[in-house]
Amino acid sequence: MLDEIIHHKDLEKYLKTYQKGDPLFMEGDDSKDLYFLVSGHLDVLKGDKKIAEITEPGALFGELSFLLGAKRTATVQAQDEVQVLRIPKSEVSTFLKDFPAAAEKITEIIARRLDESSQAVSGLRQICDKLPDAVMLTDRNGRVVAWNAAAEKLYGRNWHDMRGTSAEDIYEEPQVYRELLQEIHSKSSVPERILKVRHPEKGTRYVSTSTTLVHDSQNNLQGVLWLGRDVTAAHRLERQYRRARYWLIPSMSLLVFLAAAIVFGYPYFSKGLQTMDLRKLELRNLLAKDYLLLKSLLTEPMTRQDRAQTTRVLKEFFELQVAKPCPYHGVVLLDPGKKVFDAFSIKPGFNAQAMIGASYTGIGFQGSEKSLYRVLVLYRTDQDHPMGRKGIEVAFELRENEQSTGWLIFQMDMDGMKSAYDVDEKDLRALQS
Repeated sequence: MLDEIIHHKDLEKYLKTYQKGDPLFMEGDDSKDLYFLVSGHLDVLKGDKKIAEITEPGALFGELSFLLGAKRTATVQAQDEVQVLRIPKSEVSTFLKDFPAAAEKITEIIARRLDESSQAVSGLRQICDKLPDAVMLTDRNGRVVAWNAAAEKLYGRNWHDMRGTSAEDIYEEPQVYRELLQEIHSKSSVPERILKVRHPEKGTRYVSTSTTLVHDSQNNLQGVLWLGRDVTAAHRLERQYRRARYWLIPSMSLLVFLAAAIVFGYPYFSKGLQTMDLRKLELRNLLAKDYLLLKSLLTEPMTRQDRAQTTRVLKEFFELQVAKPCPYHGVVLLDPGKKVFDAFSIKPGFNAQAMIGASYTGIGFQGSEKSLYRVLVLYRTDQDHPMGRKGIEVAFELRENEQSTGWLIFQMDMDGMKSAYDVDEKDLRALQS
């Protein structure tokens, strides 16, 4: 249908020609014109990074800015000599009346995007319901898009009551939540925070909260993924210790001081264990968050067998790890037959691409089906270890519609993991449950 439009003689007045490197419009522009590609190839850029191409004659682009009245979200630039039909904003309404096929195409594009978004949210909820931690997904304005069964229990609110409402309603100190949200938007990494939640039945609860920004395939911010765990008991215990410390010390005599030192030694030791447990919990939450993030970005290109896109996603994922301790040095993608579909590694001297096509079928995936992940023990040879060096990997199963679609495997950096999170192989196995 659109082929008839781009070659219609009455539209020749809208025909524009661009040379290689010429921009049709820039990211952030206020222009609202509508475009159809007649011939040539176009690059779609986000900043200086190329994120897509437009190559099919009759392709429609620029429609979102017209429909939503928003600024351009990306730059479109001529890859070679290009001809397009550029319909000015003031004439779009008349154009759509004269050419209803174009209106049908816009409707089809919007319907497809809504369907893809609905499927993504539904799949995310199914996965999140299996996690023991409370998972909440908000849009970029802070409205609740999805949360799992653990979140209903922790926050004391039904999903149907919270859908579409502001997430700040669940917090006892909304200003603290708003300040955290601003910090999340301004930084690439924000450490875990303890926020106070108003539970309708249990009163004030203290929730250890970690966050991850969620972007779409064009790197546009779509929302925030929140993981929460109830630490009310630990928080109250620490407050009791603090009160007892200030009350006991002034009243102690020299004879009692020795006994008091023992008494106070235990809380400090216990607090050290508590801190250690929180560090292990932080690693477990990080693994779960990164798994969910990578699954959302990799499922579609893996289905299309688009290795170039999966490699790009993995590379960008590791580029974001420089701002925080990274407990793994590589990621491997397996197809349903446990053959390596793609791999990426930041380990010096390790050629991850050489793994493509290799099989994991002979390797034991240790853990039950109810485990958060499986643990793998491998021995890989290198120049310094011709007999093989022991490596630990963590495997998350990828499932779609109750069917296994492959595996996402993190190659753990055991030295870095021990240094940053005080976790060894034994702890890693204990965290499976």
